[in-house]
Amino acid sequence: MAKFLPRLNSQTAFQLDFMPLLMATVTDLQSHVTALHSIYLNGSIAYRQATSGISDLNLTVVLTAPLTMEEQHRIASVSQTLRRDYPVISTIDITWVLLDKVLSITAIFKWGFWLKHCSVCLYGTNLSEQFGDFEPCWEIAKAFNHDIAAALVTIEQQIRRTKSISEYQYYCRCAGKKMLRSCFMLVAIYVDDWAYTDQQCANFFLTRYPDKATEIERLFVLINGPQVPKKASLFMLSQFGSWIVNEFNNIERKIG
Repeated sequence: MAKFLPRLNSQTAFQLDFMPLLMATVTDLQSHVTALHSIYLNGSIAYRQATSGISDLNLTVVLTAPLTMEEQHRIASVSQTLRRDYPVISTIDITWVLLDKVLSITAIFKWGFWLKHCSVCLYGTNLSEQFGDFEPCWEIAKAFNHDIAAALVTIEQQIRRTKSISEYQYYCRCAGKKMLRSCFMLVAIYVDDWAYTDQQCANFFLTRYPDKATEIERLFVLINGPQVPKKASLFMLSQFGSWIVNEFNNIERKIG
């Protein structure tokens, strides 16, 4: 019998601290985006495990047409205002995607899975209802992990260039989260569940790679602090990041 992956609860209220922010965000996007189709909440706020003042606001916004240059400028200004007015979040991360791409059969293991199992619809026609439930499979892991090598190169370059402490800490956090999520993707095919939190990613990964416990501890330092020297973060990106990429490629050669 098929074992379907879990879905996020779309009925339970979100944490009260974040409700004013969510309502303001939806209102602002409705006001400033002409080709708006639907808005989806992701991340720790969607999981109801957000921490006030620390967690990010993660959104997926589906559009029927690309944003205009004017809209891009307005959204940047709105995001800045929301971060200032609602200090319950540390930053706002919006993924913009066109409706045609979401509905493309070639993207089903990315966008179909993402909307069905990792998102809560806040506004518009809920596209998750157009997809069936998903089972664990390598295609999902590939859809979310295919960019790991390029992503780590980009983050490494950002860390090397920045002279801002706040930027550096942000890039370290991005690096840690990206690698931790990629670690889970290495084992996701073997798990009849899904990792929604950093700790879940670590737990699932370590059941199959217990010898990597030290590396996972270091990823949590990159994510949560204390701040480490650039030499240490670059070492993790180079050494453990390369191991993740190589392991991903090895599994791809075996499974295809």
